Amino acid sequence: MDKDSLLTILRSEKDLSTSWLEKLMTMKLKRDVRVTSWTARVPEEKDGCLSEISFVHVEYQDSSNQSKKQSLVFKFMPRDKHLIEFMKCGNLARKEIEFYKLVATEDFQLFCERTGLRHPVPDVYWSFMKDDLLTLVMHDLSTDDFRVDIPLEGNHLLQTKATLHSIAVIHAWGIASLKKYGKGFFNVPSKADFLGDFFTNGLEKQIEIFQGTPTEQTLKAIQPLSEDLIKMRSPFFDTVIHGDLWAGNVLFSPDDATAAIIDWQFACVDNPACDLVTMLLISSHPEVLRRHLTEVLESYWQALTNDLRVNGAAVEATLQDLMDSVEEMWMYGYMFYTVSLIEMMANEKTNVDRLRCIVTFLEERGAFKKFLQKNHALE
Repeated sequence: MDKDSLLTILRSEKDLSTSWLEKLMTMKLKRDVRVTSWTARVPEEKDGCLSEISFVHVEYQDSSNQSKKQSLVFKFMPRDKHLIEFMKCGNLARKEIEFYKLVATEDFQLFCERTGLRHPVPDVYWSFMKDDLLTLVMHDLSTDDFRVDIPLEGNHLLQTKATLHSIAVIHAWGIASLKKYGKGFFNVPSKADFLGDFFTNGLEKQIEIFQGTPTEQTLKAIQPLSEDLIKMRSPFFDTVIHGDLWAGNVLFSPDDATAAIIDWQFACVDNPACDLVTMLLISSHPEVLRRHLTEVLESYWQALTNDLRVNGAAVEATLQDLMDSVEEMWMYGYMFYTVSLIEMMANEKTNVDRLRCIVTFLEERGAFKKFLQKNHALE
């Protein structure tokens, strides 16, 4: 019997029941479970999360008759019709569900065990959607003292490396899986055209902030090229990427040495440099970019190639190829920052100083000039 047929997809935590949780725990633990009690708590603030969230604490007994506890995070489809339409436009819910179905497989778990990083994403209990309903159940890492950390000045070097080590596991798994199963193993269509309005609003805000400076003219030159910027890519190898990697989608361990990556609505098959430049630009401290960029990329590459090696796979590229691709993809990271700018400013996840650091870095790197020349916007 298909394990998905054992559980009914839920609209919200109000549909939860003891019997449903018993089926879930029995399926996950592969032994009979009796739930003795459970509680559900909805957070007062979703903090930018598209889905509805509920934290469920379960107390249960298994065949040992010992009382045990487990804390879970449930994600459901949003109730807001506009958010539902937004997720449909980008195929976001389907991509996240299909990604987490793969994460729940034995193949993925064995791959991660061999790398030494067992949970680059939270442990998944169940992942399913049908029509406008979605139910995703994961281990609640906050009970292990993992937390989101989004300092305005940016994430420090250790946090950046931890994040890139975790995404390296996913990238390595994606490379190996594409070679083994072909492109169809994660074949969920991506849509980016719905980002246009968000990019326009973010760019207009930047033009206002840089008014009266040479940067204002540069940003105005980018305006008519927004569609080209959203679709821009640099040729490199393909793998499974997060597609929206920044500190708001990362949970750090108490010592910052380990990171778990969440919210995979933008997951797709693409250039791994997409993830690197978004994390580095949107979330890393400016000093990480200015003084430790080579170190960070070398650390990521070492992790990626080692994760492939211990799983009997390899990639036909070099560290220099990666660095070259990153240089070509800075504007992709800038695009994602611009798309998110208005909401991040409203939620105090970024500010004008942070924006100035990002723009200055890109100007010094020649990223704006290169993009405009490539698109014939500069003589």
